[in-house]
Amino acid sequence: MKNHMTLSVFDLSTCLGVNPDTIKRWVRQGKLPVLPKGADLRFQKKDLEKWAALHNIRLNLSDKKSGEKQNQIEVSLSQALQNGGIYSDIQGNDVVTVLASCVKKIPQVPDDFKPDLLDRLVERENAFSTGVGNGMAIPHPRQQLSYLPHPMITVNFLASPVDYNALDGQPVFLLFCILCPSLQYHLHLLSALSFCLRDKDFIRFLKSRPQMDQLVEKTVMLQETNPL
Repeated sequence: MKNHMTLSVFDLSTCLGVNPDTIKRWVRQGKLPVLPKGADLRFQKKDLEKWAALHNIRLNLSDKKSGEKQNQIEVSLSQALQNGGIYSDIQGNDVVTVLASCVKKIPQVPDDFKPDLLDRLVERENAFSTGVGNGMAIPHPRQQLSYLPHPMITVNFLASPVDYNALDGQPVFLLFCILCPSLQYHLHLLSALSFCLRDKDFIRFLKSRPQMDQLVEKTVMLQETNPL
């Protein structure tokens, strides 16, 4: 999209990491600055930049080369956890209502983006459960969320365990929700988190519902033993 003055619905959905239908809905609701003429919806770059700045949204309009360079920056598991935060007493009695409660609590995701994120998380679970066993699940959308300023993992302790169609059949009490602006961040964090979740002592530690400083300290110690 380098040097393009206007963007299509598809262009904008790619930049933001949301479904094209979400873009069209926002237009109908008057939430996006759209050009008034033409059969196809078009958006002017300068208007979108003002809209993004007003709503504190990251709008990735850079060219592919600069985007790839940005994606090479790594973030540690402990930093992603701090970016996301810990949330307790997550309500819900099934996968969808629990995920809805998790999404509602994420302050970094603008309210208008939350329905789209929930749809993407549910879509992922319908395809294949992210319940990894031992009462844990790692929900994440298939497509990355380009509007996020940085990668994050939210830690969500459920008020009551729910059936999550996990691999071992155990109900889930803890969700690590991975949300990233690029695939490279996602793969790196998924690998790091999966390494920690293979440690039995770490699983027991999580059941104590630790505070953030305790969780960060524990993950840093474990990552020091990770050969990757």
